[in-house]
Formats: sequence, C-alpha cells, structure tokens
Amino acid sequence: MLRPVPIPHYRARYFYRGLRLCAILVSVCVYAVQSQQIDPDLNLLIREEKAFAAKAEETDVPTAFLAYLDSAGVIFNGEGAVNGIAEYGKAPKGGKDLLKWYPLIGHISQGGDMGFTSGPFQFLADRTQGAVGSGYFFSVWKKNAAGQFKVMLDGGVIHSGNATEAFTRDPEPQSNTAYRYIPPVGQVKDENPQPWKAEDAFSVAAGKDADKAYKQFLADEVVLLRSDRPFGKTKAEALGTLAQQQIQSYQFIRSGQGISQAGDLAYCFGTAKAAKDGKTVGGFFTRVWQRRPEGWKIVAEQVSLFR
Repeated sequence: MLRPVPIPHYRARYFYRGLRLCAILVSVCVYAVQSQQIDPDLNLLIREEKAFAAKAEETDVPTAFLAYLDSAGVIFNGEGAVNGIAEYGKAPKGGKDLLKWYPLIGHISQGGDMGFTSGPFQFLADRTQGAVGSGYFFSVWKKNAAGQFKVMLDGGVIHSGNATEAFTRDPEPQSNTAYRYIPPVGQVKDENPQPWKAEDAFSVAAGKDADKAYKQFLADEVVLLRSDRPFGKTKAEALGTLAQQQIQSYQFIRSGQGISQAGDLAYCFGTAKAAKDGKTVGGFFTRVWQRRPEGWKIVAEQVSLFR
C-alpha cells in the first residue's frame, strides 16, 4: 500500500492524496442492546468518542486528534505504529477536507478505566461536497491520571466501495440505550493475569493453522475487521468470514501492549503477515483480549493487509 502523505493514518479516518483504498465490509450488529441501566463509564466513553468526532467537524482532524490522543497514543502509518501526537503535530491545520464518524459499539473494562469503540466513517475531500471514501475505525481508550479518557491506539480499515455505504448500512444510534456492546462477564479473580501467554499461544497457533487458531481463541461475541468480508454475527459466522479469506497462516509481531487495572481487558498491536496461495502480504493488527471464566478470549481484532 502506498504510504499516505502527510499523516499516513489507519484509523481509516484521515484520507490523503496517494492513499490506495483497501476494502473492508464490517457490520457490528451482533451485540445485545443496552438496557436502560447503561454503565456510567461506558456512557462516558461513548460521549467522548462522539465529542471527538464533533471536534473534528468543528475544527479539523489534526486539531481533534491532538486534543484526544494520549501523549503515548499510537496511530499507524505505512511502516508501522508511531506516536500520534508527534505525527499530527506536523499536519497542516484548517483544510477543506472533513472526516465524519460515530461509534456503534463500545466496551468497558470491569474497573471502568479501559475500553474500545468502533463504528463507520466517511471522508470528504471538500466538506462542501459528497463523501469520497468510507470505512470503519477502531480505537482503544484509557483513563489518564486525571480520570479523562484518552485514545491509546487508533486504527481502522478502509472500504473501497460506495463512499456512503458504511453510514447507510450502520446508521448512528439515536439514544445511549440503542448502542450495541459486548456483554460484560462476571468478576474473575486473578492475582497475576497473563494475557500475553494467551497472545503468544495464539500467535504460534496462527502461524501453523489460522482457522484452527481462531476456533480456539475467539470469543462468542467479537468485533472482527477484515478486508472485503462481512462481519460475522456469531463466532460461527466470524469463522466463516475468516475461512472465506483462505489465509493459511499469520505471523504477528507484537510491538506494544496495555492492560486494564482489574486485569480483565488487554490490548496489543504490531505488524502482521498473511500467507495465502504461496504469497505473503504484510500489514498491521490490533487485538483485544478479555479475561473470561474459561480463560482469555479475543473480543476484538483488526487486521489490515496492504495490497
């Protein structure tokens, strides 16, 4: 994939001239509808994501990211993960382009300090004209020392089809109780949580047989972002989507990670390579693990492969 200029960013929010679109078809309609008693931290997380999007519309994308990224927050470019503040600090402000997005789904850790959001976006090269690109974003959020949610990792996938398709397929929820979510699990006591052992075991298994690895480690509810494939509403459907890709194996190289205070939710990111039909394609990945009574399971994953 061509490296975008000046900020090659794969939240799939900020398109620049020279970015070659890679398709993705994601639907996040599997999750149970929130009850009226929405978790206050999840409610806050959703509000922050919406405020983030509003900031971009009121000002510009670089200004919004500089306001909402953590100082250690990571975005992706064509070469790997980079510090988002440093990258967006170099970006020109006040352009005519516009990035519009909204969350469809959110999930929060047991302690309310970490979570993730995902939903569709549209890109307008000129905010007075129609959209020219679309896709789905995926972000990991964490509360800082002041108790404010900040973006720790921001990625996504790009859909090269109809530029309005993502918004049409997944309209914005009209109330907090209309958001969809990954159901929480009961408290799991673990004095020494080891998500990275699960991550390493998954990576080894995926390097031998991708389908078998996902069958073992996917949760029943999962956000799965992939190119040119629909999102599975159940684990079985997600596995069907993965099988359609016919990727024999993956190589995942972890370059960063984080875990919630309660030790129930963890994320990692890095580079990815996929083997298919004797060819290898590179890209990057983001993966979120949840500690469940049966062990650590993948509840969200984004794999973006370059063409």
